Amino acid sequence: MSLVVIFILAPVAWFAISSVAPPKDLLTRPPRWVPWPPDFSNYYQLLWGAGEKGTTLTAFTLRAFRFSLRNSMIVASGVTLMCLVLGTLASYAFARLRIPLGQRLLYLFLLVQMVPVIVLLIPMFLVVTRLGLLDRLETVTLLLTAFHLPFVIWILRSYFLSLPIDLEEAALVDGASRLQVIRHIVLPLAIPGLFAAAVYTFMQTWNAFMIPLIFTSSETQRTVTVAIAMFVGRHYTEYGLISAAGVLASLPPALLAIFFQRYLLAGLTAGAVKG
Repeated sequence: MSLVVIFILAPVAWFAISSVAPPKDLLTRPPRWVPWPPDFSNYYQLLWGAGEKGTTLTAFTLRAFRFSLRNSMIVASGVTLMCLVLGTLASYAFARLRIPLGQRLLYLFLLVQMVPVIVLLIPMFLVVTRLGLLDRLETVTLLLTAFHLPFVIWILRSYFLSLPIDLEEAALVDGASRLQVIRHIVLPLAIPGLFAAAVYTFMQTWNAFMIPLIFTSSETQRTVTVAIAMFVGRHYTEYGLISAAGVLASLPPALLAIFFQRYLLAGLTAGAVKG
């Protein structure tokens, strides 16, 4: 287990070290595993810099990275919210209501999600271009919602099936509507499942690369994954800046997973056993 942990965490530790190491230390042999004193100028350049101190990146590129952090937060939050709202209603319907071809529709949703994204890029790009919706965060949000919603429905449906139905039936007998049952009974009981779906959707959306790359073109509309890829220069690449950008970009999903891992595990394992 120690070897597996080292194998998984070694790349993360190396780019964290590279983000605070002077450029000359990255090329020394043997490598300096603990750079001292640590150099935090890369983080200053990314968060507040304007292209000074000899960096090869322009002030506009550095400003675009700060825009990309905001864009990723907007897109990830929007996709998560839409998937939770639509996924909750759809998954509850699949779990509790009699829907024609209900089980087959669920497998159809998963089958659509198994289709590689690159296969759908050309037709989606043509449709988006003709509608005049290219290079907009709303377009990226809608496309990513369409890709992540089927799995969210699958997760929440499994969790709703694990909840006791007696409370819902009692509320229906007392005159409550289906929406009231969902709001006052189902949602409070389904908090672990909702957290699991939200964390999964946020992390997958934050790490999305292909769709933001294809459907955004301006510097101020790119997400953080695409912005980091633009740091690679034609003649020179500043690996310290790329490492620092990677650390900043990985903080939101990492902190989200750490703080909500209890809910994430409970939601993903719900319905795995009976009894």
